[in-house]
Amino acid sequence: MEYCPNCGVALDENANFCSLCGEPLLERNEANLAFIETRRQQREDKLLTEYQKLSGFQKRKLFLRISAMILLSGIFITLIIDFVANGGLTWSRYPVTVGLVLLLNITMGTFWFRKEILWGGVSFLSSGVLLVLLDIYSGNSGWGMQLGIPLLLAAYATVLMLIRLVRRARQKGLNVIAYALLTTGILSVCIEGIINLYKNDVLRFEWSLIVMASAIITSSLLLYVHYRLKKVTDLKRFFHI
Repeated sequence: MEYCPNCGVALDENANFCSLCGEPLLERNEANLAFIETRRQQREDKLLTEYQKLSGFQKRKLFLRISAMILLSGIFITLIIDFVANGGLTWSRYPVTVGLVLLLNITMGTFWFRKEILWGGVSFLSSGVLLVLLDIYSGNSGWGMQLGIPLLLAAYATVLMLIRLVRRARQKGLNVIAYALLTTGILSVCIEGIINLYKNDVLRFEWSLIVMASAIITSSLLLYVHYRLKKVTDLKRFFHI
C-alpha cells in the first residue's frame, strides 16, 4: 500500500491526489506537471502568515498602530497614577513628553519612510523640543540649548550622511561598514568638541582624534577590499589561496 508523501495517509490504488490533503502524486501525474506546480504554489501561499503577506507600508502601519496603543495607554496610566498620588503633573511630565515625541517620530517614519530629509528635519525639531522641555522640567539650567541641541544636531547630521552614502552606493558590502566607521569617527570628534566647549569653553580634541584615526585606517582598508572584490570576484584569487 502506498502512502501520501505529505501527510502519510494511505492512498487508493488508482488515486492521482491524496484524498486528505490534496497532495498531487508526481509519479502518477507526469503529463500534468504545470498543474502540480500550481497546486504546490497555492499550498505554499497558504503556509505564509498574514504578516508575511503584508507590504512594507502595511507592516509599518501595523507597527504604528501597536506602538500607538502601547504608548497612549502607558501615557494615560501614568497620568492617572500621578494625579491620584500627587494631585497634579509632577514626575509624569517626563515619561509623557518622551512618549509623545516617540509616537510622533514613529508616525513620521511610517509615512515619510523614503523622505529621509523631511523625516530627519521634523524629527530633529521634535527631539530638540524634547531636550529643552526636559531641561525646563529639571530646573532650566540651560543644558538643553547649550549642550543637548548641538549634540543632537551632530548626531542627526552624521546619521543622515550615512543614510545618503549607503543609498547612493551601487553595490553594498564592506563599504557600508566603512561608511559607518567614518561617520562614527566624525560623530566622536563632534561630541568631544561640543562637550569641551560646554564645560570648559575650550575647543579641544583628545580621545576623539584617536577614534577618528582608527576609523580612517580601518575604513580605508575595508574600502580597498570592497573595490578589489568588485574587480576580482574569486576570493581564492584575491587572497592568493
